[in-house]
Amino acid sequence: MTGRHVVTRSALAEGLAGLGVRPGALVVAHTSLSSFGYVVGGAHGVLLALRDTVGPRGTLVMPAFTPQLCHPRTWRAPDLARAAADPDTAAQIPPFDPRRTPVARTMGVLPELLRTQPGTRRSGHPHVSFAAQGPLAGRVVREHPAAWRLAAHGPLGRLWDLDAVVLLLGAPWEKCTALHLAEYATAYPGRRAGLWAVPEPDGHGGTRWREVPELLVWEGDFEAIGAAYEASGGPIATARVGSALCRAVPLRPLVRFACRWLAAHRDLSRGVPPPGWRDVVDAESPVPAGRLGAAHFDPATEERTP
Repeated sequence: MTGRHVVTRSALAEGLAGLGVRPGALVVAHTSLSSFGYVVGGAHGVLLALRDTVGPRGTLVMPAFTPQLCHPRTWRAPDLARAAADPDTAAQIPPFDPRRTPVARTMGVLPELLRTQPGTRRSGHPHVSFAAQGPLAGRVVREHPAAWRLAAHGPLGRLWDLDAVVLLLGAPWEKCTALHLAEYATAYPGRRAGLWAVPEPDGHGGTRWREVPELLVWEGDFEAIGAAYEASGGPIATARVGSALCRAVPLRPLVRFACRWLAAHRDLSRGVPPPGWRDVVDAESPVPAGRLGAAHFDPATEERTP
């Protein structure tokens, strides 16, 4: 292959500094390693550059999701239907262990690398945990209830409280987990909630399943939200690092904007729930754990933009 950018650790750190990332920052990073070109040292080089930039007083957070632990009834492939219907299949899915369960390969290489580093903390949700390293790691991941998993009472809410910065390093807007906060906080048409199964240890080395109330989230219009936010002139910094388009955006103004955008533009009333959900009902009123914290932001009182 020819024509690829060769990106070094120092070039990555310089690019991050150019985005305004400073020592001591709290950042939640979403990365696409392949988008940079040829990264010297691979994923480890990117991780070291992130740590170089935020420094020892900074905290690095990444989603560490594990969809491989979802109940078999969520499986879509027709050839897996018979196994999915067998109760023994669900019983043999491993219970989640924050220290040992690997991050799904679909999340990319960086989150799993961060998970395995000394001093990294991880939240306890069996499907949508977060990994964090740095002085604020414990505060970010300490509480992560099974129900309403991406709402303001979990790690995303602590990132809001602590005024974090979102980094999209070659990753598209659809990967921006902070936008889920807006889904919980905004009563848009067609919003739905239902019962979702989470795996738990049964005390005998196996797995039992418990259903919890949960919001049906959707990333299908996150690209449109991101594009509209950039066009609105909200605070954001962009830079090219190698061949990757990188963005740094403060979490709070982004989520505020997303709440207004969802109220004005999203309508999922004709949507069909994906497999794996039970007792799905409309959730157009505020849901538990939807209220955002320290800044006392109430989307119901915010001015709505067309």
